Amino acid sequence: MASDAPPLLILTGPTASGKSEVSIALAERLGTQIISADSVQVYRHFNIGSAKPGAEHLKRVRHHLIDIREPEEKFNVANFQETAGAVARDLWKRGKVPLMVGGSSLYIKGVTEGLSLAVSVSGEVDVALNRLYEKEGQEGMYEKMREVDPASADRVHKNDTFRTRRALGVYMTTGKTMSQIFAENPGRPQFDSLIVSLDMPREDLYRRIEERTKKMLASGWREEIIKLEKMGYNSEVKPMRSVGYRILYEELIGERDAESSFHAILKETKAFAKRQLTWLRNEPGVLFETIGPEDSAEKITESILKHDEVIEFLTRRQIHY
Repeated sequence: MASDAPPLLILTGPTASGKSEVSIALAERLGTQIISADSVQVYRHFNIGSAKPGAEHLKRVRHHLIDIREPEEKFNVANFQETAGAVARDLWKRGKVPLMVGGSSLYIKGVTEGLSLAVSVSGEVDVALNRLYEKEGQEGMYEKMREVDPASADRVHKNDTFRTRRALGVYMTTGKTMSQIFAENPGRPQFDSLIVSLDMPREDLYRRIEERTKKMLASGWREEIIKLEKMGYNSEVKPMRSVGYRILYEELIGERDAESSFHAILKETKAFAKRQLTWLRNEPGVLFETIGPEDSAEKITESILKHDEVIEFLTRRQIHY
């Protein structure tokens, strides 16, 4: 990466790991703003289930790429690359280190690797992949990938759910293999990036997922679904097919009861977290910040800023904090 490439500090981690709270403390410490890398938070009206930042957080730190699309509007990796990239470059021109925060691996990889494949897996394919995984598990998905894209199967470990799902999704959406897509669209990284991921024991993460799901439901997640349905939004719009929303919509139209919805959301969210963790474990250069259940956002922030890699990244750019 050229030394004059703009820097990009990325804070990520599995869902429910506490990224939002830490990002506020980190942004305030660095005197910068946040670029959201969340594929649902870009849509208006989808608030509770996407863990969209509340008024207090938005008041403390300016956020970008939140509430920028109506639910029926298209927004894919290419859109994110263009929009997030423009914001990041503008922040750096103004002397602020861009801070990207979120758990969307495709959005993050689109920026860090300059992926120009810009393939957004369709909602129908996403649903089909969920059903395939529920029916046949990772082993069945991997065998399916080997059938349609043997080159990817040779590169991807049989237990790598994220890359298996991605290769299958791209093929089912475009009819082309990942190798074909990359050959036709070589990527060009445009940022000097450092990825920091929050990390914790699996049992702590799963407990946080359950606690957060209960809190979301108590905060009116079901009522939000009802409001969205009255506004004319159903499972045809992309964000309604995201984690949790699809299940609660099925409950609304009578396909589930409340108890089965709760357990299905937990299962789906844990599976999503597992895919995120698989991606992060296999991504080179990720700096993991191990956190405890009682650690405050401020304590975690100070710990992040003490890592040699972070110190070097910031001082090389003469970023004072």
